[in-house]
Amino acid sequence: MERQRAITRRAALRLLGGGMLGGLLLSACGGNATPTPTRAPSSAASPTAAATPTPAQAATATPATTTATAAASPTVIATTQASNQGPVLVGVLGDLSGTYSSLGQNVLRGMQLYLEQVQNKGGGRPIELHSEDCAGSPDQTLSKTRKLVEQDRVHILAGVTLSNEAAAIRDYVVQQQVPLIVANAGWQPLTRDPKVRSPYLFRVSFANGQYEAPFGDYAYNKLGYKRVILTALDYSAGHEKADAFRKRFEQAGGKIAGEVYVPMNTQDFGPYLQRIQQYQADAVWAFYSGADAVRFVLQYTDFGLKDKFPLTGAGDTVDENILNQEGDAALNVVTSLHYSPLYNSPENKAFVDAFRAKYNAQANQFAYQGYLAARVIVEALNATGGKVEDKQAFLQALRQVHFTGPTGEFRFNPESQGPIITVLIRKVQKLPDGSYGNVVIDTIGNVDDLSF
Repeated sequence: MERQRAITRRAALRLLGGGMLGGLLLSACGGNATPTPTRAPSSAASPTAAATPTPAQAATATPATTTATAAASPTVIATTQASNQGPVLVGVLGDLSGTYSSLGQNVLRGMQLYLEQVQNKGGGRPIELHSEDCAGSPDQTLSKTRKLVEQDRVHILAGVTLSNEAAAIRDYVVQQQVPLIVANAGWQPLTRDPKVRSPYLFRVSFANGQYEAPFGDYAYNKLGYKRVILTALDYSAGHEKADAFRKRFEQAGGKIAGEVYVPMNTQDFGPYLQRIQQYQADAVWAFYSGADAVRFVLQYTDFGLKDKFPLTGAGDTVDENILNQEGDAALNVVTSLHYSPLYNSPENKAFVDAFRAKYNAQANQFAYQGYLAARVIVEALNATGGKVEDKQAFLQALRQVHFTGPTGEFRFNPESQGPIITVLIRKVQKLPDGSYGNVVIDTIGNVDDLSF
């Protein structure tokens, strides 16, 4: 009888995932990830034990079955303005529609918030954002990047939501010699692989695994889990994050009881939850994001698995941009991430208050990353007197950016040009006002993207 009830309620949730939930997540269920690769570097072998995909391979690491075609090497487009007294043009690439729209929209909001606080100026020059919707498609991301560079003549690119989108544009951006500040996509080779990283590529968010690897130690040593099931989205980020957790968890002495990977934009998780149910373990570690995360958490709880396997994982799975939609199903989920609006610092309180005042919404990791991306750009412009056309001076100023942000000191690893972060261990709890929040229960400091 209990089995029949779970299946019936899951069917109802399937309808919810396909209709009402999409509306709640700003039409978040409407996008498909359709990759088109670019020409890969001559070699993209990862410094880690596992082989790293080339940008072209990573761009196609989605459930889509599009035939790959190599992009021709483009001619470098000059972006120098006639005078450095005109506006600094920043092209923002983000998933503003589709399954991951909540991610891209919040990155853009975070950038807009910071720029508003500095009167939309840097180095004495006005700053203009030109945003483009990538809709979860690597093919569209490359097209929009070309448009921003060749038609809009932007000086700087920022944003990028998904790992396969970052892989799709890597070669073009480097060939065009346009500085790119990635505000979300965690594709590992972008900053970790010496053959893929570039002086033009920076990241303010994380490399996939950067906050998952330390949680592998934590889950074994602090939470006491000895056997864990891994489940994640079946694309490059999902595998990179799961592999980073697995490596540290096994090094600590733990065992992986099983692994279940799920296609992006899945509506009915039933078949995958049945597979999870068959394993024997102490807990489940999960990575999901956007609308996929909402559907997974709701159906995981409804299926009765939360009572059998405590749910842990990457913080994206219960991020504030979707947490209230997950509701009680997310209670007591323990995750690792580099941000929480409940982190206790005056800088974070100011950011959270300003975000709520402007957007009437809770701050989240994606808004935080957008906020950092905008500040990094402004700091470098201030250091160069706004001379963004002097690319080498501007790149050097980017490398030297150093400030105290919402979660403490922000700086780039000089070798990778990725961020050095504080990993926060968070637990979902109901707050006094009746909302849900990720309460910080522990921290792991100074984690760089070459440390795992």
